[in-house]
Amino acid sequence: MCSNLVSRLLILAWLSAITTAQTVAFQNNYKDALSKCLLFFEGQRSGKLPPSQRLTWRKDSALKDGSDIGRDLVGGYYDAGDNVKFNFPMAFTTTMLSWSVLEFGNSMGADHEHALEAIRWGTDYFLKATSVPDSVVGAVGDPNGDHTCWQRPEDMDTPRTSYVVTKEKPGSEVSAEIAAALAASSMVFKDSDKDYSASLLKRSIEVFEFADKYRGSYGDSIGSGVCPFYCDFSGYMDELVWGAAWLYKATNTPDYWNYVRNNIVGDITEFGWDSKHAGINVLVSQNIVCVCVGIL
Repeated sequence: MCSNLVSRLLILAWLSAITTAQTVAFQNNYKDALSKCLLFFEGQRSGKLPPSQRLTWRKDSALKDGSDIGRDLVGGYYDAGDNVKFNFPMAFTTTMLSWSVLEFGNSMGADHEHALEAIRWGTDYFLKATSVPDSVVGAVGDPNGDHTCWQRPEDMDTPRTSYVVTKEKPGSEVSAEIAAALAASSMVFKDSDKDYSASLLKRSIEVFEFADKYRGSYGDSIGSGVCPFYCDFSGYMDELVWGAAWLYKATNTPDYWNYVRNNIVGDITEFGWDSKHAGINVLVSQNIVCVCVGIL
């Protein structure tokens, strides 16, 4: 009798715990979580921080980036807990932020302006990283030295080496991803800042041409400056197709659509900073649907 009562009480307690956990889960404020995601990017900012900086515990840092090659490479984002600026994943992040605004900007409310600031912090930096014709900066900061010395970015004293890809030492994936980021962001600013949008699109076209004309992996060209941290394991063709897809979306130029059609591969579901195939499939599908319903 006592044993049965205890069993029933245990079952009741278990069911109560499940119900409580479900109630708490349903009460999570995902809107607030998304808002805080944008704060993360402010925490990762490199360079001279603006008056609008909300995370005031962060201060200016890496104000001499690019000086080793006589260029201004101040700005952009640190990668994670380190102080390296890896431009390949940073460009993908900028592309995705831009895509988010294009798809859901009208639902962002007050965070819409913060999202635009986050995108522009990336694109201003990428305009600097691509300012010299036929060369693209792939990363800033020595990852091997940086990863053995954990410091605040405001205090870092590790080498701020600039790693550049060129015609002789190409980097198609990082260049094409930057082209995608610039093309996507040009659409974001098309209505609010036409001149800036035009500058982004013009540079995107130039950088994509460089990426496609001088093919090769930035991992081979830069070596330990990016590998094994952000090697391109899936090859650079997906970035080239991804870049062309975004340029087609931004310009509606048939040549970019033909490039996508001629180079797209199978139904690959992976998507992330390395593999862009699933994202390409979505962009292509959106375009086909738009054509079918007469939007394009």
